[in-house]
Amino acid sequence: MTPADLALLLDEANHAPWESVRAALAMVDGQPHPRIGWLTMHLAETKRKYWAVLAEVTGCPTPPDDMGLTRLMSWEVEAVRALSPEALALPQSYQERGTVASLLRLNARHTVWHAGQIAALTRQTRLA
Repeated sequence: MTPADLALLLDEANHAPWESVRAALAMVDGQPHPRIGWLTMHLAETKRKYWAVLAEVTGCPTPPDDMGLTRLMSWEVEAVRALSPEALALPQSYQERGTVASLLRLNARHTVWHAGQIAALTRQTRLA
């Protein structure tokens, strides 16, 4: 996969109109389930951990600390596009025998996994 391919994969996991974090959060109506707040915080924290590893390996920047999840998701798509094809093959320490490309794919899978959890929680009836 190229940087453009991985950026598209991550962009779809983050922002696609169907089955993405953005789509799942758009389904929230009224009082959200408390777990949704935890999941969005967890996603932002995990993405920051991934980007700290990626920055160490590739020399790319890390996201600004003041970004919430929505801005962070947009930032990371552009950051992936800026990586060189050679950077994708570099080994990284987050996963055993993993490369930069494999960590970016993990990021996309992890994002979609939690988007599904958020979507499921939006369907639960909340009582005041």
